[in-house]
Amino acid sequence: MTLRMSELRQAHPVWFAPGNKEMFGDLEYRILHNKQHNPYLVRRTQAWTDMFGQAPVQHWRLNPIGPNLEIKSLVEQSFPTLDAAKEWLRIGG
Repeated sequence: MTLRMSELRQAHPVWFAPGNKEMFGDLEYRILHNKQHNPYLVRRTQAWTDMFGQAPVQHWRLNPIGPNLEIKSLVEQSFPTLDAAKEWLRIGG
């Protein structure tokens, strides 16, 4: 399934609302596909890395997207760079 970010935003207006984005520390959203052509929401985020006085750290998180545009639970792994996330998707994701 080829999916555009605009379609996902339209299906989930609350998820992509500015307040929600700020609350979760998200900085950027993309859709990428794994080698089986399954779509993933790819997020550049600081997601709670600045707790307990720590400096915020940017990283990338992935959520699979289901056939009805449902955003599924995060994959366990966090990625330090977009290239690392793309490599994970490329080798099997």
